[in-house]
Amino acid sequence: MHRTYGYRDFIIEVDTESVGRLASGKVLSLPAGYVAVVHITSAVSTETIQTLRVDRDNGSPFATAVEALMRGYGAAERVIDEVIAMSGPGAVH
Repeated sequence: MHRTYGYRDFIIEVDTESVGRLASGKVLSLPAGYVAVVHITSAVSTETIQTLRVDRDNGSPFATAVEALMRGYGAAERVIDEVIAMSGPGAVH
């Protein structure tokens, strides 16, 4: 699943990846969940500012692709807000 969002003059691209686990030591893998792969770019440049791989706080995957998309988007918003805060008036560079 792939989604593109705009947020505060940045572009957020979120892809979901299924994460597998081995079934009782057999060769076949079963989907255990999903992680989000997030690319943040500036709206004025196509250069990627940051790439994130987002999973649950304990390192486990999300249960659904939709949850992975939303959590990836939320993580990107926080990163963008921090970048803007650090580059604002009075920020130390």
